[in-house]
Amino acid sequence: MPEGIVLKCFDMLIKLKLITMRGLILLIGGLVGWGLVQLLNGFLGISLDGRYDPYLSMGLGLGAGFGLAAKLMLPLTTGHRAPFLMKQGLAGLLLGGVLGLLAFALSQALLGFDLPVATGRIVSFVLLGTSVGVLIRGMDWNSSKMPLSYPLLGTFGGLLGGLVFESLLLIQADGPIHAVGALAVGFALFTCLVPWHVTRAKSALRVLNGVQSGEVFLLDQKSEILGYGETNDFVLRDHREVSIRHARFLNAPDKCEVWNLSEGDPVQVNFRPAQNQPVKAGDIISIGSAQLQLIRI
Repeated sequence: MPEGIVLKCFDMLIKLKLITMRGLILLIGGLVGWGLVQLLNGFLGISLDGRYDPYLSMGLGLGAGFGLAAKLMLPLTTGHRAPFLMKQGLAGLLLGGVLGLLAFALSQALLGFDLPVATGRIVSFVLLGTSVGVLIRGMDWNSSKMPLSYPLLGTFGGLLGGLVFESLLLIQADGPIHAVGALAVGFALFTCLVPWHVTRAKSALRVLNGVQSGEVFLLDQKSEILGYGETNDFVLRDHREVSIRHARFLNAPDKCEVWNLSEGDPVQVNFRPAQNQPVKAGDIISIGSAQLQLIRI
């Protein structure tokens, strides 16, 4: 088989793996959210003797589930450690729950303007999708600017999910169809949020040594920071001479550059010291004792 075809198949497998992993996280978020809705309804039904709005508990539960998935979707594929993942997951549960509750409460308020009930529910899912998009990356640590692509794609995902949910309600008003609906919302968010960001990436870093050997970091943002600190875009674990914030990768469709952010620890390109240097496919970038290879995908 020609080498070019082999490399193309390998590149497709890398993207397919990332799409699958991130997609499963969002789908699981939908199921977790629906499980939380059931728990909330059971608890509130007993403690408040039925005097509560199940629609708001739905917003709280689904928001918490999708918030959990949103905060873990990227860190689970970028080398972050368990304590950071636990902290992010807890933040996702809390923030997602609050945002989901607000989204569904706002749609309830809109019913006072004589909007159809179905329209109000769809508005809820649209706002929920926007919230999920915001939570996935939040504030960009490197530029203090809000990246708009995730919130916008999340909005479309929420709209699609809301339409599917309403369609399922026309088939069956309650019972297991609600769980299918929650899963459908997760699938809609996955469809809008994940493939575009993965497939648009032109470069990636493959780890060549250490405990993370074989892992691939997707360069899907204009600027990515790498080091052993947990707030980086990519985390290098258990390597000597790696700084908290060690290197920045600047990405464009036709080129990539690596900048050394560390004052005392080295960055090398093809085993030669580098401070600010373009890199191309196949180059070996040494970050302390860690070795990574730039690949075009």
